[in-house]
Amino acid sequence: MPVTLKQFYEKFQKKHQLTLIAGEKGVYEPIEWVYLLEDLNNVKFLRGRELIITTGLANNYDHWLEEFIYSVHKKGVSGIILCIGTYIKAVPASLIDYCNDNGLPLIIIPWEIRMVDIMQDYYDDTLKEKQEAQYFSKIFSSAMFDNRIDNALIAEHEDMEQYVYSTYGIIAFKNIAADKLTAMLNQVEQKYLILTKKTIQYAILYNITESNFSAVIAFLHRSLSTGSIHYGIAALGQGIHSLFDKRIEADKALQVAMATRKTYCFYNDLGLYQIILGISNEAILDNLYAQTLKPIVEYDQQHKTNYLETLRYYIEFNSSVQLIAEHTFTHRNTINYRIAKIKSLLQSDLSSAQERCRIQLAFCLYDLRQG
Repeated sequence: MPVTLKQFYEKFQKKHQLTLIAGEKGVYEPIEWVYLLEDLNNVKFLRGRELIITTGLANNYDHWLEEFIYSVHKKGVSGIILCIGTYIKAVPASLIDYCNDNGLPLIIIPWEIRMVDIMQDYYDDTLKEKQEAQYFSKIFSSAMFDNRIDNALIAEHEDMEQYVYSTYGIIAFKNIAADKLTAMLNQVEQKYLILTKKTIQYAILYNITESNFSAVIAFLHRSLSTGSIHYGIAALGQGIHSLFDKRIEADKALQVAMATRKTYCFYNDLGLYQIILGISNEAILDNLYAQTLKPIVEYDQQHKTNYLETLRYYIEFNSSVQLIAEHTFTHRNTINYRIAKIKSLLQSDLSSAQERCRIQLAFCLYDLRQG
């Protein structure tokens, strides 16, 4: 994952006497490159997510600094470092307000600080981060998707032993771009790695505690409460050997979230869906559906009715005709007629606990297949 401005700032603040004077809310943006920029004519070469450094060498007319900051901000840079001294004497209050309003981190350094040292530290740190990310990706991918622990590869990293026995949290996401997911996870104080398999993004949170995991989940709930994004949350796992099973848990929770049109689901809260997802024999599932919901679905298709919904509510509301009538704004007599028809189609009075449980399981199967 790219180094964020916050990580860079905290790591090198003392060494390079960095002072963040504005735009604190934007410090979670990733830095793709550090770019020394003096000439405004070169702004056109920016691609976004750069950390810009300038001495103000070209500051030879009024409002040059304002034009400089406005121009690089339009290009989507992650932050700006101003070298205070010979060419830039001070930062106007209006620019500080602008950076605060727009979440554009503005950092100042003394004239004596060597810019080349800042750039070198960034490149060295980024190279190390990329190498570690590639290393962890290989190990975690092997463990999560192939159920294989590469002990030889683990032995290559002197600090890897702590991760072998670490506590892991896995969350499977659907319909979210990797960049957006990265930007969100950068805002939590937690080590993570993102892996992609087909159309699913997996966030692996490692060295995580129960309380930190709850905090991350709460943050996701606040940030992803609307839209088409779905995610499934596995129970915490102990050790790298747990990643394969926990990935499967996250997949199943995601599958239920999508089938039931919920933003998220916890694996431990799947209830009867766990039973259906644990049955690999399709013949058993087909037989369950044929003996329960299939006659109702076929009748609805032929007669343009919606008895399936009535049956779902009948099971959900524990046979209470009154509650079904209130929930659907339908007269009790109409509900009674529909229930009688359903019982006739199923050749059952729906009174036994076993029969009702089978229908509940069948609805779980129906949701998963429809989703």
